[in-house]
Amino acid sequence: MIQPSPLEKEFNSRDLQTKYRDIWSKGIHLFSVNDANRDFYYSIFYCDFLFAEVVYNKLNGEILGIKSFTDRAKLMYYLREDFS
Repeated sequence: MIQPSPLEKEFNSRDLQTKYRDIWSKGIHLFSVNDANRDFYYSIFYCDFLFAEVVYNKLNGEILGIKSFTDRAKLMYYLREDFS
């Protein structure tokens, strides 16, 4: 199991509003995934040397969570998985 980096711990400890502001002001949108099997929509950003996953509720547009990660295997999961 990969241990979270200090950057990842610091980012994930921020409140949701701060993470959202940082992603939209400093982040680069890489791609989005529409999970057709569930009511979720995932957007992946690159911000401050971290990947950030933003999970939206498709029904009401509410952000359910923002979490950073550095594990490339998780990034590859989103790229390879068939969400249709």
